[in-house]
Amino acid sequence: MRIALYGFMGAGKTVLGQALAQRLAYEFVDLDVEIQRFTNKSINEIFVSEGEIGFRKIEHQVLKDFIKENKNNVVLSLGGGTILRPTNRQLLDLRQFYKIYLNVEIDVLIARLLKDKADRPLLKDLSNEALPDYIKALFESRRLVYEQYADLKVAISKDNFESNLQKIYSYLNMN
Repeated sequence: MRIALYGFMGAGKTVLGQALAQRLAYEFVDLDVEIQRFTNKSINEIFVSEGEIGFRKIEHQVLKDFIKENKNNVVLSLGGGTILRPTNRQLLDLRQFYKIYLNVEIDVLIARLLKDKADRPLLKDLSNEALPDYIKALFESRRLVYEQYADLKVAISKDNFESNLQKIYSYLNMN
């Protein structure tokens, strides 16, 4: 089985993905880590040198290379914008990934992203005052694609990690 977790930055894809992979005894792969390995640069460095368009091209290539490996028993954590590109969705569909959307309450996202905005290329130059409006607008621009593409939508709040993990695990065991 192949599982792809996606959602907005700060949704908890990596943490939840690692826990899910451990529970399933699957391999965990974080696409951002693979991108950094491929380029020998941090995500921030890629955004500085290549811009967002260049980053998205690299992201697509790394995803394509990963898909070619045709791994089974893997939990793949995608970047917040990965799923927006139709060709990336086609790659995941080609290998029949279960697509799980982690939908986080906007207030939880804002609180999380205020803490680590320096590590987020799209946010690092924003003031703390401008950040909430930017996050709300960006989230809204992505919401429809996020929602329409999911096999399973999981509503994430700050206090339900174990129940979210169990919901995903139960869903996968029924399919």
